Amino acid sequence: MKRWSRLLFFCVTGCILMLSNFAAAQPQPAQAGLERRIVQTMHTISSNTIFEYVKEMASDKYAGRLTGTEEYNECAEWLISYLKKWKIKPAGDNGTYLQAFPNPYTLIFPGCHAYLHIPGENTVYRKYYHYYDEFIPGSTSGSGEVTAEVVYVGYGITAPELDFDEYKDVDVRGKIVLMEREAPVSTGQERELFLKWRPYSFHQYKLENAVKHGAAGMLYNYGPIGNPNNAYSENFVYTHVGNAVVSDIFAGTGRTQRETVREIQSTLKPQSFATGKTF
Repeated sequence: MKRWSRLLFFCVTGCILMLSNFAAAQPQPAQAGLERRIVQTMHTISSNTIFEYVKEMASDKYAGRLTGTEEYNECAEWLISYLKKWKIKPAGDNGTYLQAFPNPYTLIFPGCHAYLHIPGENTVYRKYYHYYDEFIPGSTSGSGEVTAEVVYVGYGITAPELDFDEYKDVDVRGKIVLMEREAPVSTGQERELFLKWRPYSFHQYKLENAVKHGAAGMLYNYGPIGNPNNAYSENFVYTHVGNAVVSDIFAGTGRTQRETVREIQSTLKPQSFATGKTF
C-alpha cells in the first residue's frame, strides 16, 4: 500500500510542478492567483481519501481486475462514476471514458489436471499431481490436453555456434519435453562466457524452440509458480512443474535430475534422453 501511496504522491507532485512551471511563464498578477489556487487545491488532497480509492480497487469484489473479465469492467465503471462526478470530459472511444485495445490473457478453469501414467499388470494407473503446489498451467499455455511420452531435453537449447544442441539425438515430434530453466552457464561464471549463453535462457526462446522441433507439450521445471513472461503458440500446452513431477519422471531411468544437470553444466554437453514415461 505504501508503494501505491508513493506513486500517487509522485503523480500529484508532478502535476503541481508542471502547473508551477506553467504559472512562471504567465504575467505576474495571473501567476499570483494561479499559485494560490494550486496551494488551495494541494491542501484538499487527503492521503486517507487516496487510500480509500486504492482499497476499493484492491477489494475482493473485483477479483484482481484481470484484463477482460467482468470484474475488471465493473471496476472501470466505478472509476468512471468519479470522472463523471468530477466533470472530467471523456476522451475515449466514441465519446466515452474507455479506450479498447486487443490484449491476450489467460484464464485457468476448474478441472485442470496433470498426471503420470503408471503401467500395471492389466491396467494403467494414473498418478495425479496437486494443482498449484506440484504443478500449475503455464500462463501462456494453449488450451487443450496432450498425452505423450516425456523426453528430457536439458535446458532446451539449440546453439550451433556453441556446438550445443539438446534436440540433436532425440525425436520430440508429438512428444512432451521436460526442460530446465535458465542455462548451463550462470552469472557466477566468466562474464563473456555467460553472455554467449544468456539469449538461450529466456522462457520465450525455450518454448518457441520446443514448438519448432515439433513437441506437442512441455513440462517446465520452473517450480509450480505462474509466470506470464513467455511466448504463446496456439494449441501448445505447457505447465510449470516442481520436484514431485520431475522426480517421478526420472525414477527408474537409471539417472537422477540433479546428477544429469550437473553433468550438463560441467561438460557443456547435452544429456537428452527419452524417459519412457507417459504424461
